[in-house]
Amino acid sequence: MKFVCLVVLLLACVYGHPWYANLIPNGDNLPNPCKPGERWHGVGHTNPSGGLARNKFGLDLKAANFTWTKELCEKDSDGDGSSNGEELGDPNCTWKQGEKPYRTTDITHPGINPKDPTFDCDKLEP
Repeated sequence: MKFVCLVVLLLACVYGHPWYANLIPNGDNLPNPCKPGERWHGVGHTNPSGGLARNKFGLDLKAANFTWTKELCEKDSDGDGSSNGEELGDPNCTWKQGEKPYRTTDITHPGINPKDPTFDCDKLEP
């Protein structure tokens, strides 16, 4: 029984919390900038599967109490020149949880800037 509890706790630490995807527009539709055609499930983390360190967007989302606010929407967490809202399909910052986002195509990652010279897809955890 102790082993089962340990495994469950370890899995909770390693994998992101999928319900966070519902807290932001297109949170379940985020493309992986390192692997075209695949999804980045851990939107707020440096690991595509979630868990481990938070990326800049994840830190900003935490600072906003895990709430999609106008301030978080207008912020450019990854410094790529596009606001988080523009990247997530909510350019007017009007999305509310449970609603369909303004745009569901051409979504980009708000916490990963692939043009940043310090970003390296090869160094990401699988």
